[in-house]
Amino acid sequence: MRNFLADHPKTRGSLIVLGTLVLLIVLFALFFDWNHFRPALARLISEKTGRPTVIRGNLRVHLWSFEPSAEIDGLTMDNPAWAQHAVMFTADELTVSVSLGRLLRGQVVVPQIKVVRPVIDLERDTKGRASWELGTQQGRPQKSSQPAKIPTIRRLVIESGKIRVSDGIRKLKLEGTLNASALAGQESGGFQLKCTGSLNDKPFRADLHGGPLIDLDPDHPYQMTAHLTAADIKVDARTSFPKPFDMARYSVKFEVSGNDLADVFYLTGLALPNTPPYRLSADVEHRGTLFRMDNLKGKLGSSDIEGMVEIETSRKRPKFTAKLRSDTLNIVDLAPTLGHPAAPANTLSAQTPPAGTKPRAAAQGTALQAQAPASQWLFPDADLQVDRVRGMDADVAYQARSVVAPKMPMKEVKFHLLLNGGVLKLDPLSFVLDSGTFDGNVTIDAAKDVPESTIDMGIVDVDLSQFTTAKLKQPPIQGSMTGRLKIHGYGASVHKLAASADGTVSVALPSGQMNEAFAELTGIDVSKGLGLLLSQKQPNAGIRCGVIDFQAQKGTLDARSVFIDTTNVLITGRGHVDLGDERLDLSLQGDPKKVRFFRLRTPITLHGTLLHPEIGVKAENLAAQAGVAVALGTLLTPFAAALAYIDPGLAKNKDCTAVVAEVQADVNDQTPPAAQAPPPDTAAPHAAPPQVAPPQVAPPQAASSRASSAPTGHR
Repeated sequence: MRNFLADHPKTRGSLIVLGTLVLLIVLFALFFDWNHFRPALARLISEKTGRPTVIRGNLRVHLWSFEPSAEIDGLTMDNPAWAQHAVMFTADELTVSVSLGRLLRGQVVVPQIKVVRPVIDLERDTKGRASWELGTQQGRPQKSSQPAKIPTIRRLVIESGKIRVSDGIRKLKLEGTLNASALAGQESGGFQLKCTGSLNDKPFRADLHGGPLIDLDPDHPYQMTAHLTAADIKVDARTSFPKPFDMARYSVKFEVSGNDLADVFYLTGLALPNTPPYRLSADVEHRGTLFRMDNLKGKLGSSDIEGMVEIETSRKRPKFTAKLRSDTLNIVDLAPTLGHPAAPANTLSAQTPPAGTKPRAAAQGTALQAQAPASQWLFPDADLQVDRVRGMDADVAYQARSVVAPKMPMKEVKFHLLLNGGVLKLDPLSFVLDSGTFDGNVTIDAAKDVPESTIDMGIVDVDLSQFTTAKLKQPPIQGSMTGRLKIHGYGASVHKLAASADGTVSVALPSGQMNEAFAELTGIDVSKGLGLLLSQKQPNAGIRCGVIDFQAQKGTLDARSVFIDTTNVLITGRGHVDLGDERLDLSLQGDPKKVRFFRLRTPITLHGTLLHPEIGVKAENLAAQAGVAVALGTLLTPFAAALAYIDPGLAKNKDCTAVVAEVQADVNDQTPPAAQAPPPDTAAPHAAPPQVAPPQVAPPQAASSRASSAPTGHR
């Protein structure tokens, strides 16, 4: 070698230069003051994160290693100007190393990160600006919703860390401690995050535990457990990361319980419905921006539920997709979804609302905000939280294979819910009874300042004999009922919708049978005697045709055509229902087709409220009444129109067609001929000519007397 260098002087000179250069680099790395680079490094971090950054202490760099590292004594990163606290991150010491060999192969592997006494402050305001959205000065959400890519970290040590979180959208405030020790099995061993605070102004606590974050293998899963409590909400979860720190892929097994599923919004951001107390479990797989829940099962009240859920977060609004089913649905468990408390209806207060009752202040923390005591109204007055509905999309299919409904012979419920851009549609919405169905569709447009709703439901072949109780010897009415309900209104609650409703509510009974005592109605003090009569076996009267038709205008249901034509009696009705204060003002009148002696014929009245109706009789006797045909004649036009509206086929029903024809003939027969005016020379000097109005405009005096006895308080 010596001879070679002697024989090649140029090569010898090159080696001397190279050795000198290496020596200088080593000496530079060992003795250079890296603090000269602090401003440049801080400026680089500020540009990349969008957060002003300052390095307060010394900067030391160790290059002479296969794992070069940097040590910073004191680093501070500020929050955006809008945040409540000025500093987002600060640490007394920060050490970061990089694997040089992996870096040369195009892989970023961090052998070690050590942070001493870090303080982290994360904030999001009610406008959606988040301090942790790095890369922007204002903290606006990034366009991409992909999870942040975190390089592989082989060893993470956090000593005496503190964390503070304030989220105006989730109404979350918490403070806690953060530690990641190299030793397991000790009180502070492994990874620990302990927080306390409030969620929607209710006590909140979170405890997360994991193994030591040392010697982590990128191909070996990392396990973490979490226990969260927020007032009544309890969550137990076990998370598995196939690759440590790979936030784009992990799986979770969880159990959650609480009093109202809507409150989970503050943990998940999902606008879930109000429910009775619940307990659910599921297996979650997270891939990129998709969360998929399999084996979802549990209880909502006394109803079971199971199925599959997917949540896609890459869209402008997260989309919730689910296929759910229940073996048994207790219909009482749907009450909170509609705005009633999670309790059976028979536990509600019996007090009726005074006229002009003002709503109470909104209760916070649920998908529906109560606006009045639930016990006062049949229609719940809990407001839909439109901001939540506008913040997500949904596609949910649900079916209940059997139904527990104490007062309704129901055996199946199913619906398909679509939510897109604040417009919620239930189409179809179906309730299958033991005999017949009640189905249709509902649309709620919550994208508007004041939600606008349309309900279109049909009653198809519902057998009335199924509506009976053990106390009744026989059903009061038998036959197949058909009908339609179509209303349109405004407001964020069911009560507000009803109070502004326009539309129609119509049912028809083309044929059937009615308890004769119930049909004759007259002479019965129903508050005392009707229940006794119906509890005894009574002969039936045949129903030839019946129609009940109400017109809704600005929240008032007016009876356009209410009558049931039976073999012995014609039952007619009139009046209105105010859906705003839910007060009733109705009467039913029975006109026997045969002379019945010793019978006091008085109308049955229905007053009170929808929730607490009061049934009674008129105290005064009625004047002589017109014939049955004339009474029907005044209802003929709306009756025929109602038949066609409910079902065009009913207009051709042989029984209803026969009733219409007979009524028309009888009306023509009973209409008196027009009175002839006397000759001019014999007429009385000041006598006015007699006026005879056609029956469809003003019935004869007898019919008018009867009409005047019924309530007429239309709005």
